Amino acid sequence: MLLNIKAVIWDLDGTLIHFKIDFLRARREAIKILRNHGIPRDELTVRNSILENIKHAVELFKDKGKLSNEIESILSEINKRVSEIEYEAALEATRIDKIEDVLQFLEKKELKQAIYTFNMHRNAETSLKQIDLLNYFEVIVGRDDVENPKPHKEHLLTICREIGVSPEEIIVIGDTYRDIQGAKNVGAKSIAIRTKSSSFANEEIFNSADIIISQEEISNNLILAIKNLLDTQI
Repeated sequence: MLLNIKAVIWDLDGTLIHFKIDFLRARREAIKILRNHGIPRDELTVRNSILENIKHAVELFKDKGKLSNEIESILSEINKRVSEIEYEAALEATRIDKIEDVLQFLEKKELKQAIYTFNMHRNAETSLKQIDLLNYFEVIVGRDDVENPKPHKEHLLTICREIGVSPEEIIVIGDTYRDIQGAKNVGAKSIAIRTKSSSFANEEIFNSADIIISQEEISNNLILAIKNLLDTQI
């Protein structure tokens, strides 16, 4: 029996678009806010992701007895500043070469398509408008649309619910281990896109994707990879 795939769920940055956000600047801005609220300089580093620094800072805030609403206010301040930097990058987004050929192929197959991104919803929508691809997607679910973003299963389950499919009926395409882990967490098939900037904090998970191709191969091999999964026997 063939897999009954009904939808393809796309990561955004590095998968559909070139998104030239200044990550170092974003990390520095987040650290600046945390320091302004009392986190010692030596407790934070730009070598860590924003999420890693925030997680550590939250524990320190709790140890100091800071109230939950105070912590939430600080996190909102960081989110607002990082979102502003994201928005600047969204206005400069460009397409991955030949990516529209893949979107058109899926459209002809009558497969639903959705966006699964750690960007803010508004910024993801801005990027897709900028490159004139927004019309291919039924929904966008950003980190601000869910309580627990990827790789937590809530993110993909929210998308599945909104487009009316089950997790076993989707293929997830992304360029980081979080995308692949998210797919595994809900029992979905996955295609990993290896890029120069792919996050390999957990390369074992990244390499466990059903199919792996490089970003340079998208124009020639991504449609073939999708066809291979559509034709998979179970």
